[in-house]
Amino acid sequence: MSIIKSAGAIAALATTTATLAQGTFHHVRIGDIDGFGFLTGTTPGLNGEPDWPFNSPFDDPPSCPIDGSCSNFILVNAAGNPINVDGMGILTQGDFLPDLDCSDVSCGINNIAGTRYNSDEFDNREVAEITGGPGNPPTGAYIEVSGATDLGSSGSGWTDVAVSGNADGWNYCSWSPSQGTTICGAGQAKFYFDFSAAGADPNQPLYFNAVYGDYDVDEASDIVRITTSSGTTYDIPVVTQNNTLGEDGLIQEVTAVIPFAAVFPNWPTSTDGYLSVEFTMNLEPFTAYDFAELSITPLVPSGCCCVEISPGVWTTTEMSETDCIAQGGIYQGDGVGCTAPTPPMGACCTAAGCDYTADCDCDLMGGVFYAGMSCQGAPCAPEGCCCFQDSDTGTWWYQMMSEANCYQMSGYYAGDGYECGGEVVPMGACCVEHDDGEQLCFETSLCHCDALSGMFFDGWDCDDDPVLQKCPPPEVDGACCYFDMDAGCFLCVMTTHDDCVNGHAYGKWHGVDSSCDDANVTCCRRMGACCIAGTCVFTFEDACLESDGEWNSAVTCDNANCPPDCPSDITGDDVVDIDDLLALLGGIWGPCP
Repeated sequence: MSIIKSAGAIAALATTTATLAQGTFHHVRIGDIDGFGFLTGTTPGLNGEPDWPFNSPFDDPPSCPIDGSCSNFILVNAAGNPINVDGMGILTQGDFLPDLDCSDVSCGINNIAGTRYNSDEFDNREVAEITGGPGNPPTGAYIEVSGATDLGSSGSGWTDVAVSGNADGWNYCSWSPSQGTTICGAGQAKFYFDFSAAGADPNQPLYFNAVYGDYDVDEASDIVRITTSSGTTYDIPVVTQNNTLGEDGLIQEVTAVIPFAAVFPNWPTSTDGYLSVEFTMNLEPFTAYDFAELSITPLVPSGCCCVEISPGVWTTTEMSETDCIAQGGIYQGDGVGCTAPTPPMGACCTAAGCDYTADCDCDLMGGVFYAGMSCQGAPCAPEGCCCFQDSDTGTWWYQMMSEANCYQMSGYYAGDGYECGGEVVPMGACCVEHDDGEQLCFETSLCHCDALSGMFFDGWDCDDDPVLQKCPPPEVDGACCYFDMDAGCFLCVMTTHDDCVNGHAYGKWHGVDSSCDDANVTCCRRMGACCIAGTCVFTFEDACLESDGEWNSAVTCDNANCPPDCPSDITGDDVVDIDDLLALLGGIWGPCP
């Protein structure tokens, strides 16, 4: 009803119109936004709301009153709840068509209750919505335009009225009320857009929008059949809100993307636009439509959904983002239409390599897409020298490959465009310094050593002297034989080389990995005669040399023949001469201590 509209609807329309540049096409609307003529559906008969029987002359069969008495004069749905779910504004998406006769099983045709196959027909059309054109039912020419001039659009006779295109709503059209007030057996709703719009933008997507209610939600094909001015006909799926619950009488918004050329076939030579749209819901007993429009704004945000229906097989379909995600598809964005039934296929180059897939899948992976090309022919990631180790042989090799492939080989990538100097990688000792300052040496490849920031010795082993000088082995324990003063004999202790030599009396270290338990480690020392200042002491070599004695291995003092002590031979050259005198005078001449 255009005369009485909710304040919210008027404000929304006024705002939309005010923001449009003059002459810019926005929409051609057939019918008006008035909640199927029920307006809010909250207070029948009050505040300007329509009242029972909602222009419905039919209540037998079945014999159920359509006067509100069965529902305490409140409009309810098939579940007995208010049809305006949130109680705000006019009836729209998410609200419900009313169960006018509150029918139960005893009242329903074929013992089916609710709004399905029952006398819930209504006709809330204004005279302007019914008249204005020929046809059965009258096509109606109540048209609203924004940025366009209407030339002969029609179809408002299908709005604000119960529609049973195949007569199943009453089982037989002879059961239905007058065809002048309700619609039975006249096929599916048809809307004709005939207009001119000089400000149309060929780069702007066009959308067919409608608000409709489905009384039984058994079979909703969600298809509209469009016919262009040239007579070309094809079917387009419409995008609806999700109704997985199958709620009886649910009101939904629908959107279908329409190619610009289908509406303006001779653009820009002619600014005339034409399109006919027919809903194809042949198995629907009852439907109802609030309005239909051709607009540049979708009621249901939709876009192209790219879906892999089987391994390697992709398809594209217009749908909402929610439906696309539910199918495991890749949503291209609101208003992004599909250009073909299937997406382009080709090589997709990513950091991980190359895959032959759809362009939408490649975009999702952040790859570079080459339409129509195989991975073998695609210029994917640049190559550089990769140093890697053969997992089977342990040999290290140089080879040109991409960074991603080098990573998969657990190799070291030299950089894009960096050429390999050969095939075989130099091997040698690698000295790596730890955080604690200790150095570790091991044999490996040049690239592995460089990756560890180590010092590389080409061709050398860790136990080679040049390597040991630069990379001494860490302090490790070994067997140490030393003289225990308390015990008066030699004992063995596990300690480091430095501690053995410097911290233990007469210590002798037996090397890395040696043990006091080893059979070849003995702390026994050879004894001998030690001549010291004409005196002989039977001891071991270390003690003799430490006392500046002359040691004779495995010789007793009886056989040592130590030279006698000569006190006058101060210089120790076995001759008493002037040098000894001078040495004596040098020691006693001077101030007294």
